[in-house]
Amino acid sequence: MSDVIKRKASNRLLGRLVTSMQQAKLWQTTLPSAQALQSKAPFCCDTLSFEQWLQFVFVPSLARLIQDKKPLPEQLLLRPMAEMSWQRTEALETVFQVLVEFDRLYQPLEQLQILYRDESLIAVNKPAGLLVHRSLIDKYETRFAVQALRDQIGQRVYPVHRLDKPTSGVLLFALNPEMARSMTELFTTGRVEKRYQALVRGFTPDEGMIDYPLREKLDKIADKRARKDKPAQPALSLYRTLQRFELPIPVRPYQSARYSLVELWPKTGRKHQLRRHMAHLRHPIVGDVNHGDGKHNAMVRDRFGFVGLALTACEMNFEHPRSRQMIKITCGTEDRFQALLAKWRDFGHSPPYIEPASQREE
Repeated sequence: MSDVIKRKASNRLLGRLVTSMQQAKLWQTTLPSAQALQSKAPFCCDTLSFEQWLQFVFVPSLARLIQDKKPLPEQLLLRPMAEMSWQRTEALETVFQVLVEFDRLYQPLEQLQILYRDESLIAVNKPAGLLVHRSLIDKYETRFAVQALRDQIGQRVYPVHRLDKPTSGVLLFALNPEMARSMTELFTTGRVEKRYQALVRGFTPDEGMIDYPLREKLDKIADKRARKDKPAQPALSLYRTLQRFELPIPVRPYQSARYSLVELWPKTGRKHQLRRHMAHLRHPIVGDVNHGDGKHNAMVRDRFGFVGLALTACEMNFEHPRSRQMIKITCGTEDRFQALLAKWRDFGHSPPYIEPASQREE
């Protein structure tokens, strides 16, 4: 990432930090003493509170570095300090989010895990929170899978499908324009099978099919010239329940919280199809801020430390356009996903693995 981009992103985040701290009533009106500001202890923790350090040390110091075009910090670890200093509450959530974005901006991008590679295709395990490519929807984002993979392998890559920013899992690229066209055709004509895993609210049936047309989901910025009167398009998804959990934690209006681990197979490729289909069933995916349940999302975040969307693209199957061999690419769910499942299983209130009465139709 260039210094110019990093400075612009840092300046934008500084403005958001000031605003969020003011709204959370963390912004101080009284300047600390000169002696307190001169402390050499980390974060001036012996003389300043964390919010004072943010306001009177971090914000002006980083602003000067940006203005003077001097070297920026190599790494920031603001969120861990916030969690040590503050009790995480709804009022502070916006501040926490800005601090997380600061940490991400200054965190070196880890190498993407390569799941499959041949002379014309490469697949990686995309982490949650990483955009596939630049987008008007998130114009201030500075990290993208396309650029990261290009720099990692030293050659140009061509995305042939998308995964939403909060979704992790199998992401496939072509290594030349011809293969990109061939794979795009396979995706467009439904000849690529994808399997996902998700955690959803409530107890889902053993298995089922969701045949529910979806209207095209338009973005005010990216799709401002698109037609807004298109009829709903056919959308089909299959699902199977793997395990159910009932936690003795009240989430209004119920005295316990119920969840299901499910496998999902989208048979069409509508925007946010799985999220919208599960919400249609009244079993929204955990962590979905647009179609989900805010009370459950907050409980899972505050009680178990799970942040983000509990959705992973675990498997992809297709016939290779050149070799005509069947290709199967798989990956597991993220560590945070697995950690949440482990915590739930430790509660001792989950029934054993549920084998559906019948296998899904292919």
